[in-house]
Amino acid sequence: MKHYYSFLIITSLLLAGCGQKDRAKFQFESSVQTEESYPLAKEYIKEAVITGKVLNRDFYPQEKELTLIIPFFWKMENQYRTPIQEDGSFSFRFPVYTKLREVSIRNYAEHLYIHPGDSIHVEIDFKDLFHPKVTGDAEKLNQEILAFTESAYYYIQNYSINPNLNIKNFEAELKKEYDFRLERRNEYLTKYKPMEDVTLFTEELLKQDYYYALLSYGNQCQFKTKKEMDRYHKLLPAINKLYNKGILSARLYDIADEVERYIAYGITYKDKKTPSVEEIMSAVGENELNQYIYTKMTVGSLGANDTLALTTRHTQFDSIVKMPHLRSQVMQIYNQTKSYLENPQPVSNNLLYGEFHENLKLKTSMPHMEPIYNILEKHHGKVIYFDFWARWCPPCLAEMEPLKQLRSKYSTKDLVIYSICVSEPKEEWEECLNEYSLKNRGIECIYASDYFGKDNLQKIRKQWKIDRMPYYLLINRKGQIVDFGTTARPSNPQFVSRIEEAVKDSK
Repeated sequence: MKHYYSFLIITSLLLAGCGQKDRAKFQFESSVQTEESYPLAKEYIKEAVITGKVLNRDFYPQEKELTLIIPFFWKMENQYRTPIQEDGSFSFRFPVYTKLREVSIRNYAEHLYIHPGDSIHVEIDFKDLFHPKVTGDAEKLNQEILAFTESAYYYIQNYSINPNLNIKNFEAELKKEYDFRLERRNEYLTKYKPMEDVTLFTEELLKQDYYYALLSYGNQCQFKTKKEMDRYHKLLPAINKLYNKGILSARLYDIADEVERYIAYGITYKDKKTPSVEEIMSAVGENELNQYIYTKMTVGSLGANDTLALTTRHTQFDSIVKMPHLRSQVMQIYNQTKSYLENPQPVSNNLLYGEFHENLKLKTSMPHMEPIYNILEKHHGKVIYFDFWARWCPPCLAEMEPLKQLRSKYSTKDLVIYSICVSEPKEEWEECLNEYSLKNRGIECIYASDYFGKDNLQKIRKQWKIDRMPYYLLINRKGQIVDFGTTARPSNPQFVSRIEEAVKDSK
C-alpha cells in the first residue's frame, strides 16, 4: 500500500507545475466489490428532492438538460443529470448524508442549501440567470444565506492579499480583512436575525475562507523556497473542527486538498523523499480531516480508471472513513468507473459524438469534430493514440522519448500515433520536433491550430475536457475511446499493456 500511495503523491507533486491531475491509469480487472461492501450509516439518510421550472426556454433553445453538482474533490464531483421537459419542468432526487449540504445546478443556481428530506422548488429564468427563485422546505434557509453571501455583508470568497508579502505582513493583512468580515457578519446578524443554521453557517464560512487563505499562502511559500514551512501545523486542530459541524460546503474539500499538499510538500522538502500516506496521516492526526485526506488519496485511483486498488483496500478504507457523505460519494464514483470499464461505449459516444447522439450518423451536428472523424475514418480498423502536449509543460516533454519507444514497438498498420501540440508560437513546436527528433518516426506530428483551426481546437478541448497537459486518448479498432486522461501516457507500464491488448484485439 505504501508504494501505491507514494505513486499518487509523487504524481501530484511532479505535475503541480502544469496543474496536472491524475486521471487515466486503466485496468480491466473484474471486481467482486459490491455496494454492500461499504455499508452506510442510517443518519441523515433521507433523500432530498429538487423540482423546478425553466422559464423563457426559447432564449437558450440548445439547453436540453440540467446538471446537479454534489461537491467533492476537484474533478471528482458527483453529478446528476436530468432533461428539461417540454413544459420546462425538471427534478432531482439525491441523498444528503449530513445536517446541511451545499449543492449547485451548474450555470443556473450555483449555491443551494438543503437538509435531509427537504423538498425545494427552483425557478430558473433564462432571461435572468443570476436570480433563481427558491421555494419549499428550505426557502427561508436559502433566502437568509443569499442575503449574506450576495450582499455587502460578504464580499468575495477568496482574499485578494498579495501572496508575495512576507509572512508577518501577509498574516497581518489577512487578519485585518478577516476581522472586517466578522464585523460585517455581526451587522448582518443584527439586521436579519437569521435562523440557527444560518448563524452557524455564516460563522463557519468565514473561518473556512480564512484557513484556506493561510494554507494556500503556506503552500506557495514552500513551493517557492523548496523548504518546509511548519508554521501552520499548530492550526490543524482548529481546522479539523470545521469538519464536525454537520455543515458540508464545497470549500471543505478545497481546504483538505490544501492540507494534504501542505503536509506532503513539507515532508518532501525537509526529508528529501516522497512521504508515505502513513506520514501524512500521522501529521494530521486521527480525526475528521484525516478521513477527507484518506478519501482523496483513495479516490485518486478511481479517477485514474482503476477500481482494483480500492477493491483490495476496502477493509482499511472502512476502518478509517466513517463519514457517510464521503463513503456514499466514493461508492458512486466507484460504480461509475466500474461501469465504464465494463462498457466504454456510452462514454466513448459522449466524447466523440455528443451527449444526445446515440446514433453515430448524427456526428455532423458537431462540425468542429470533423477533423477527428476524418482521422477515425482514415485509420478505420487501427488503434489510434492521441497525445496532446504543450511546449511549456515539462511532463509533456518528458514523454517524448517513451513515445518514440512506443512507436518502435508496433507497425503503423496496427497503431497510429498523433502528437498534437496545442501551445504557441508555432516556431517553438518546430524547434521541439528537431530537439526531440520526432520527424520521420512514423508519428503524425500536428500543430493543432493549423490542423483543427483555433476555434475548432477550443471546442474539441471542451468536448474532451482537455484542461490540463499532457492529455491522452486511446481508441481501439472498433472506434471506441477505451482510455483517456493525463496518465494514459507512454511511460506508464500499465497503460502500455492496455495498448498491447488493443493491438492484439481482432478487427
